[in-house]
Parts: sequence; structure tokens; C-alpha cells
Amino acid sequence: MIDYTKHEGVAITEDMIDDIAVSFSENYGVWGPAVKPEKQGRRVRASPARLRADCLPSSPARNFLVQAENKHRLVGHVIATRWTFENIGICWITQLCVNMRYRRQGLATKLLIKLSEDNDDFAVGILSSHPFAIAAVLRAFGKGLRQTNECVGNSQIKTSMASCPVDYVRTAKLRGSAFESNVDDGTIGCADTKFFVDHEN
Repeated sequence: MIDYTKHEGVAITEDMIDDIAVSFSENYGVWGPAVKPEKQGRRVRASPARLRADCLPSSPARNFLVQAENKHRLVGHVIATRWTFENIGICWITQLCVNMRYRRQGLATKLLIKLSEDNDDFAVGILSSHPFAIAAVLRAFGKGLRQTNECVGNSQIKTSMASCPVDYVRTAKLRGSAFESNVDDGTIGCADTKFFVDHEN
């Protein structure tokens, strides 16, 4: 049986951060062909310090961690930050990782549903190249891929991301015809974070 627990702010301990850094480094993905040759194919890793710096911004942002554990062994986690922009609540998922042995069991969606409990988020965001992560967010916070409608204008997306307390979200360059003119490669909307991970492996 898998147990899901949610922690906020100072309840996220250093031991928890150590555990999720190990899990991320062992399960997230490998570097893709766009990085330097010596890094290609190597597993993406994060130290506890790097994870805290990248995913857990300082106040006034509110940080959350949801853990999935099987017999006290971490098998998945999601980190998110919440903040208010122009009187609306925004939730940004800064890391979502599931142990390779527990994938395709709906665990990511269950983590995100636990994250959504007792919160009234107007908007939810994630920057991910992994289609399963995107689909899990839509299932947990919306009605899935088939019933997704564009409900937020492109200018609102830009300003909301620019207000994000998470550095890699705030500095991501938005690409595609939704945000730029003269786009001829078929891209509609994406964000360039310079994080060239290959989830195929």
C-alpha cells in the first residue's frame, strides 16, 4: 500500500530533501543530445543544495512537498510553490518524479491530487518535456487532454510566469506561434529552459 503525505514550508525537513535528491538523481532521466558530448546519456543529478535552490524559493512563496511511500520507502514525489499574482492564486509544479519501478500505475496523478487538496488554485503550471507529466497535471487539476480549453490569454501566461518566484520558470524563454510571430517550424507553445533531458531512457 502506498501512502501519500503533504508537507508545507518548514515542515519540509533536510532529511526529506536529501531523500528526494537521491530519488531524483536515480530516476528522473538522462541528458539528451543537445548537451556536451561528455554529459550525453549520463543521468541527470541534483544535490540537496541544488534542489533547494531550484525548486524551493524563499518567502513569500509557499512551498509544498508531497511524498509517496511504500513501506516507508520513497517511490515518488512532487514539489510545488504557490504565490499570489494580481489577486489570483497560482501553483507551479517545480519537480515531479516517480521511481522507475512504479510508473504507469497512476502514481503521478495521485501525487498531484494530494497536492491539490485544500487549495483553490486559479492557475497551475509545469514546465516539462515529458508527456506523461503533462497528462498527469491535466488529469489531477482539470479534465484531461480531451477536454482542455485555452482559458488564459497568452499575455497572462507571460506575466504570470514572469512573476514566478522560481528562477528557471521566471527566466524561461517562451517560444512558438502563441508567443512569437513568423514561426515556421510548427511550434505552438513551449518554453526554453536550457534543460536538455532525454526521458526516452
